[in-house]
This record gives sequence, structure tokens and C-alpha cells, in this order.
Amino acid sequence: MDAKGILTGLTLAIAGCTRDQPPPPAPPAPTSLSPAAASPPPAAPPVAGEESVEGTVIETMSSAGYTYAKLDDGHRQVWVAGPETTIAVGAKVAKVSGTAMPGFRSTTLNRTFDLIYFVNVLTVTGGAMPNPHGAAPTAPATPLGKIEPAAGGTTIAQLFATKDSLAGKSVVVRGKIVKVNNGILGKNWLHLQDGTGAGGTNDLIVTTDATVAKDDVVVVRGTVTTNKDFGAGYKYAVLVENATVTSK
Repeated sequence: MDAKGILTGLTLAIAGCTRDQPPPPAPPAPTSLSPAAASPPPAAPPVAGEESVEGTVIETMSSAGYTYAKLDDGHRQVWVAGPETTIAVGAKVAKVSGTAMPGFRSTTLNRTFDLIYFVNVLTVTGGAMPNPHGAAPTAPATPLGKIEPAAGGTTIAQLFATKDSLAGKSVVVRGKIVKVNNGILGKNWLHLQDGTGAGGTNDLIVTTDATVAKDDVVVVRGTVTTNKDFGAGYKYAVLVENATVTSK
């Protein structure tokens, strides 16, 4: 075979071998310099605004002139705050428009609310609405003998009889504690009797920061307030407020 034939044969052989080999792998696709598309960011929290709230009170407290109530409407639980008022667990609050305040911090309660609605009024429409100060007993469980008034003090009957002239003045009264309601509207509420007076004029309500026990005989010193109206039908002809309390 001449050189031409040999060259032709080699060319065909190389071509045949090339056809039998798998094609070279395709070059990898260029990597994008842009990051992969991320999931959309979570929705921003709602902006403070107006919304109607209502429900049954499951928790309540008062501070700095406001009453805070946690409401349950059967679907969610939410806090509301309004002017200080008489309200109790179990009461049903009517629908009212409130301003939403996310992340509200109460310095007086030392508490941060995730979300709270500030309303102009807390109106009770039904459910439990007990007098937070307790029903004034007309007589203690056991007979109460007359307790001598403190030096320079007055009896409960005299206080009721002269309440108008004593309004705004400081008084001293000695008596026996026949009922205690602690932690109402930021105060402890005492029912004091001294064996004087009749139904409606024998039981004196005293507010104080002091902690005392039922059946203690004490001397209270405080300021007379008359015709006090706490709303929701709870009115008092006379109270002794912000009292100090000492034993006998």
C-alpha cells in the first residue's frame, strides 16, 4: 500500500473511532451570581388603629387611673384599658371601639402588653358584676358590744350624723373590722363597726394601704369623703379614705 492509501486508512480509522465515543460532557451551566429567590418576608405587624372589641372579663386590674381588663370573645383573648371603673371577672363588656397599641409598656404595672386597646369607656352589659367593696354587713356574725371611741375621736354613728360638716376633714375612729376586701382599685377596703348606729349608719368603709385581719380592733385615721360614686350603681354616703391603721 502506498503512502496515500495508508493515510486514507488512518483517517477513516480515526473517524470511526471518533463516532463510537460518547460525546464529551456538556460544560456546566454558568452559575448565577444572583442569590436564589427567597421566601417572601413575613407580613409586618398591623399598624395601630381603631378596632371594635368586646367579651367576657377573665382578668382585671387597676393602676394610675386606668382599669385594665383581659377579654375573651370566644375566638381570642385581648387586653383593653379604659378610665378606672368598677368591673369584675365574669362581667361582659359591650362592644366598643378602641385604639390598638402594640408593645405598650405600663410603668406603673411594670408590664409590657403585646397588644392592648385603649377605649373611652368600659360598659358592662351582663354577667357577674359584684360590688368590689363587698356588701356592707348590718351586723357582725357575733353580737358587738359598744367600743369606746379613741381619744379625740368620733363614733361611727356620730360620723354619719355629721358627715356633711366633716367632708374633707381628718377623723379618728376606733372599731372592729367585720369585713376585709384587699387589692381593690389599688387599696384595701375595711368594714368597721363600733356598736353604734343602726342599719345604714353602723358600718363604716375605710380605704387603706395597711393589711389587717377580720375581727381586729383598730384605730383608723383618715379623710372623710361623702357621696362617693364609683359608677355602675355603687355609691357611698360616707367613706374614710387613705387611712392609717393602728391596733386599738
